[in-house]
Amino acid sequence: MAAEAAYDLNTFAGKTVGETEQDLRRRTLRLVKNRRKPQQLLSYKTIMLVVAVLAACVTMIYSRVVLTELTEEANGYQQKLTVLNAEYIRLSGELEAASSIKTLEETAESDLGLSKIESSQVQYVNLTSEDHIVVADEKGLGWLGTLWGSFTALFEEYNPF
Repeated sequence: MAAEAAYDLNTFAGKTVGETEQDLRRRTLRLVKNRRKPQQLLSYKTIMLVVAVLAACVTMIYSRVVLTELTEEANGYQQKLTVLNAEYIRLSGELEAASSIKTLEETAESDLGLSKIESSQVQYVNLTSEDHIVVADEKGLGWLGTLWGSFTALFEEYNPF
């Protein structure tokens, strides 16, 4: 078991100093420099990924801020609409009250001095007679006027009305 131990000193016991040094050189690990490029502290890919994540976060925060502002603006307009609807209802009621028949009659009687018509004030007119058009002066019409007059007289005889 001594040969299997990690620190077996018997392997150095019967050797000379030259053999021991040569044996140590053979057993010693050599340091081989890495032929790969040394990796930078932060690669370009990592920097771009961080920038993209930050840009996405800033965009999300900005969109939330804009959404909040627009929501507040919409709520303000909703409140104005509610106030204006109440004002509309009030003014519609006022207009309806002002334009009712009873209110109009009272205003006509009190402010304008008008009154309702009585039966003694009513006069009926009978229009059973025919209406005529009379020309006051037929002189100066000339031959064209005479021709027109005779033409219209011809059709007056056959007037179906």
